[in-house]
Amino acid sequence: MRSAWVLITIAGCGGGKAPEAARPAPPALPAYASAEPITSVRMFAPGVVSTAAPEFAIAFTPDGSTVYFDRASDDRSKLAIVASTFANGAWQTPTPLPFSTGEFRDVDPFVAGDRLYFSSNRPRPVGNETDFDTWYVVQTGQAWGAPVHVEGAPSGPGNQVCVSIARDGTLYFQTDATGAGDIYRAARVGDGYPTAAPVAEITTTAPESNPAISPDGTLLVFVSDREGGKGGTDLYASRAHDGAWSPARNLGPTVNSPFADFAPAFSPDGKYLFFTSERPGLVPTPETGARPPGDIYQIEVAALGI
Repeated sequence: MRSAWVLITIAGCGGGKAPEAARPAPPALPAYASAEPITSVRMFAPGVVSTAAPEFAIAFTPDGSTVYFDRASDDRSKLAIVASTFANGAWQTPTPLPFSTGEFRDVDPFVAGDRLYFSSNRPRPVGNETDFDTWYVVQTGQAWGAPVHVEGAPSGPGNQVCVSIARDGTLYFQTDATGAGDIYRAARVGDGYPTAAPVAEITTTAPESNPAISPDGTLLVFVSDREGGKGGTDLYASRAHDGAWSPARNLGPTVNSPFADFAPAFSPDGKYLFFTSERPGLVPTPETGARPPGDIYQIEVAALGI
């Protein structure tokens, strides 16, 4: 990230002329941003965030100075949310969050206000179900609170994962309660989400999953393996027009690969789309046919052509 420009005070040329007022420095770019356009997919933070281990799903604090993502053990039996901060011009070595040690399967972090939402199969306050529900934690200073179970639609029957929330509070999530997988939308009522309904315009007989809503609520990116894809699972996108969603469009070879592409997420300013891909990256495709580890990639939304 480029440092902020140095303020320069220019002395007047004429004798006795007062110096010009100092110009305000242009705002520094967020740590995830690039001064040059990112018009083709680029691996994000190779060697720190994207490594030889499986990584997927990503979220940033509003100022972009901290990134949260999932890192799994090689066999994917352990899943934990880790955090990296940007300091001294570089992303620092990620560390597990104190409430996510691998004891439970914590996935899909998402930041909304002072809350870090995630999906987990950890025990509920009541009952003994072991499917995935929605939780959140609040950080105060350097201390994290205890995980709070989100009641209502984002924690109903079946597995609810991949929470994504627009600035107006509308929440999108994936559920398998009705079958293989569908994307639902829930309006915020008070401090909760009591009811939800499917996003009917993008629903097909193929599973739809991993919704990511842009901060302004106008662009929905999600995952599907419907016919006509590039291979594995692909990213699709739909735009909101007059209260309805346009037919979903495959993001094509600009984003998708013959490998699994999934877990989309927007940067806090909505300028960048991040996603996970199992295409060859830091680790070549395994010769044995084993599942390759995923890495996290980035591209400007403006380059998607939607």
